Amino acid sequence: MSKALAVALVLCSAVAGRDRGGSNYGWYHLDPGCLRGPYGVVANYDKAGPEIDRQLKAMYQNGQRRLRIPIYFGRGLGGGTVLDSTGGHLAASYRENLTNLLRTIRKTGFKEIIVGFFPLGPNEPSRWTAFQEDYYEENWALIRNLRPLITGAKIPYRIDLGNEGSPSASQRVALEYCQRLWNQYAAMYGTLDTVGFSIIPSPDRLRLVSAVYGDSLFGNHGEPPALDLHFYRAAQQNFKLAAGILRGAGYRQPWILGECFFNDAEEAEALRQAIRATGQYVLFLLQWPMRANSACHELDVAPPLDFDQYRSRGF
Repeated sequence: MSKALAVALVLCSAVAGRDRGGSNYGWYHLDPGCLRGPYGVVANYDKAGPEIDRQLKAMYQNGQRRLRIPIYFGRGLGGGTVLDSTGGHLAASYRENLTNLLRTIRKTGFKEIIVGFFPLGPNEPSRWTAFQEDYYEENWALIRNLRPLITGAKIPYRIDLGNEGSPSASQRVALEYCQRLWNQYAAMYGTLDTVGFSIIPSPDRLRLVSAVYGDSLFGNHGEPPALDLHFYRAAQQNFKLAAGILRGAGYRQPWILGECFFNDAEEAEALRQAIRATGQYVLFLLQWPMRANSACHELDVAPPLDFDQYRSRGF
């Protein structure tokens, strides 16, 4: 590589985000007391479609260009957000809702989506004390069954095989789950349309990333073309730490900042400074609908219309 090209690549990587980001969009309404459960966009698109369509249009008009759509699921579970995944299938109405939602996202003008799989209850591998073959097969079947709906939407997409599923050293069963699912997915579909498993950037999880994608009992099908990391408090410090650990393990691919506090000026500036300090190449940022000072556990904004603090800093 020439010196001029090397310098150009460093300057390019120091940009806050190559592409305009946006939001994790999972809920169209929130009741007092942080009640989100009845208002999932996938579960309710047939009932609340016009309202969801207006929100998508407003988010686009406010400068958002990318979305992450969560799929919360579990066997025998249900409600207005969580979808019953018994047997690896969703009800026909939910499949139609997802198809129509993704079609509207494309027609609204959004440039890209991430579809994230959020296993809950008995389907969540981080809860397993021993490998659960039937739940593994159910999760894998659900991904296989929904992937044609995602690809059929005709919008650029990536798939998160397990939200924050990249395990810690103490989660040996979850590590086996990730290794096996990664290699099955990669063998069937390749690696270009997935971020693998999104990552909580704690040191123990970061140091185990190479075991998920490389040092695998089930073969080695390479790595995701981009890694999805989630930053909240101490974003600048954690970003720099993550860059050091992942580069030390040989990872040079770009990142997606898949979750961050909602429209947060302090975090936006911290992340921008961290990118400049490390030269880490970031594709785009997706805010989570929760403010830094929230009294809620996981969500306090619905819908996540505003994006100006991140947009003004290059995300």
